[in-house]
Amino acid sequence: MNAKIGVSDTVGPGSEIRRQAELAADLGYDAFWTQELIDTKDGITTATALGAWEIDIDIVVGLPSPYTRHPAMIATEVCSVDDYADGRVTGLAVATSAPEVVRKLGESLDRPIKRMSETHDILRSIIQTGQCDYDGDIYTMNNWKLRNEFHGDIPLYIAGMGPKMRELAAAKYDGLWLPFNATVPFVADVVEEGDGMLVEKFDRDPAEFLYALNIPTAVVDPESDLSVDEQIRDVLEFTAWHCCSDHIKPLVERAGVDYDIEALREAVRSNDYEAMKAIVDRDFLNTVAAVGSPETVRDRYREYVDAGIECPVIYNYGPEEVKLRNVEELAPEEF
Repeated sequence: MNAKIGVSDTVGPGSEIRRQAELAADLGYDAFWTQELIDTKDGITTATALGAWEIDIDIVVGLPSPYTRHPAMIATEVCSVDDYADGRVTGLAVATSAPEVVRKLGESLDRPIKRMSETHDILRSIIQTGQCDYDGDIYTMNNWKLRNEFHGDIPLYIAGMGPKMRELAAAKYDGLWLPFNATVPFVADVVEEGDGMLVEKFDRDPAEFLYALNIPTAVVDPESDLSVDEQIRDVLEFTAWHCCSDHIKPLVERAGVDYDIEALREAVRSNDYEAMKAIVDRDFLNTVAAVGSPETVRDRYREYVDAGIECPVIYNYGPEEVKLRNVEELAPEEF
């Protein structure tokens, strides 16, 4: 398989994240991708820990938002991570964050495309030169300077899936990180359209642009002390929650799975696992995640790679034994 697989754990205890990163390093993985959910962990602290632990694996820092941090502070924090990691930071992925998260902070998700465009400009200037003078519609900076230096240039990725965000990625960023539960047909369309824009609209080389994807994953072991249901439950519950979004439902339907979104929302609101499982059955789950035997999961990853994903990212969410098994069974040598 001509792809690099990343590992990511957003919510697990630090000890679990460390064991996954150490195992990934031993098995020859390219990078650990950090990310954040505002009610669990932030990606910059996790990335700092990975650097301080001196694990021999590269780090892609994600997913700070300019709605919760000023772009200059993002650059400063990532420069600190790069220092702790002795130059092992090989990417920075930014995102807007979810509207409900921003609202909880008393803000609004205003002008997201413009904000992410100016965020790119500020980050690029500080990473490459250590300083920034900027006069934008949202941000104005005068003689901002870092006293520390990045070890080298760092690619900038943007996380998103809407058409305007994808166009911004093609115009300015070095890659696009697609979200959880993106289906294979959707991915194929995004890559085809994106490559076309890169060449025809922005005169850029698609070979220098990275497509990444979060894949909720659970490799199942029928011999485990945990039942199959216990091994996949966290991925199923996460998928149910995420597929309550109006923007995800059309992707799932396009892949051949229809579902009652209002019934799913009610099941999630009431925390009714059996009701979730009745809607998110194995056909549904296999359309938007990677669950099952080692070979079944590897085949799912190959489908995404064939659709154009150059870096599938294992989204580890569940019991530690499942997380470690995911890392073991999807190791580069297994492909």
